[in-house]
Amino acid sequence: MTEHHQEQFDLECFWQIESVGVQPNSSEEMPDAFPKYYQDSSIMLEDGRYSAKLPWRPEHPLLPSNAEITKHRTCSMIRKLTADPEKLRMYNDIIQEQQSRGFIERVNNPDMANGVCHYIPHHAVLKDSTTTPLRIVYDCSFKQGEQPSLNDCLQPGPPLLNDLTGILLRFRLHKYVITTDIEKTFLHVNLDQANRDATRFYWLSNTDDPESELIVYRFKSVMLGATSSPFILNVTLNKHLTQSTDQVSMDMLRNLYVDDLTSGTSDDGSAVNYNQDARNKMSPVGFNVRS
Repeated sequence: MTEHHQEQFDLECFWQIESVGVQPNSSEEMPDAFPKYYQDSSIMLEDGRYSAKLPWRPEHPLLPSNAEITKHRTCSMIRKLTADPEKLRMYNDIIQEQQSRGFIERVNNPDMANGVCHYIPHHAVLKDSTTTPLRIVYDCSFKQGEQPSLNDCLQPGPPLLNDLTGILLRFRLHKYVITTDIEKTFLHVNLDQANRDATRFYWLSNTDDPESELIVYRFKSVMLGATSSPFILNVTLNKHLTQSTDQVSMDMLRNLYVDDLTSGTSDDGSAVNYNQDARNKMSPVGFNVRS
């Protein structure tokens, strides 16, 4: 005898979707105290930029260096890129731009480390995009054998994202709508000095010579790919926006989804003012509201 419950499951999904926005949230769980503790103890405003400490798991396993295996994977990836010089050039341009903008920095003495020292492999992902046809992905989940990865040692934190359904429903109520994003949001939150050596990676010293010596970089800012990064960003934006009680700050706090804002106003004059107020609110700490 076989049992098939697919029809019942689909019907449940149908009614759940139909009741979105009108069915109250029945969750009575107590709010997690960790975000507030982390916000107060690990997010600091320094020289006009927010700085964050990595949220390590309590008693996490010893994180390996991964230096040799990461160097091997980097060399293998470079050989693949060498077959297409244009991709190699774009890859290098991204790294050089990140260094010039202060998102990463060269490690002049790799033998010395401040705290945990760990190397992260990276590779190229091609996108059908006119602005960013190539993207560098850092593999923070890479592990060698039974040894832990960086993501194994970090707390992802509780979910803090606003309810996307609510954002979209409110968006439909406005006569004039506003959509925007914050440029390279993660990279504009600095990484605490004591944690930077946990984000090391290798790259070529001379891209004109694929056989040239590899040099070491590390992140100065919160990196994409780490399991804790969305949590860090949400806590940072929350800390910044809750310092004011003006209407735009409260609206952004309610309608931001990661780094995308979807909102609106009842008249065009208010929309123009919203645009300017949002920029004035975010730009002093390095967040560029664009698009």
